[in-house]
Amino acid sequence: FFINALAGACFLCIIVERAKKCLDFAVTAHFLHFYLCAIYDGFPASWEWWAVNAMSLILMALLGEFLCMRREMQEIPLF
Repeated sequence: FFINALAGACFLCIIVERAKKCLDFAVTAHFLHFYLCAIYDGFPASWEWWAVNAMSLILMALLGEFLCMRREMQEIPLF
């Protein structure tokens, strides 16, 4: 899940390109994951599942925002 969060953060940087939108997209991706897991295997009742997914969401959002901010702060080449 943490490797998935790292990959998701890189995709956020490529797809979203705005630091303000990273949290929204990360929450949406994790909500869709929760919804599909609930359909497939029922409501996740273990606290480990919730803890891993919460940490994955936090890591994906923070790293995605960091990468997007770095990309936004790059100078635009004039020539």
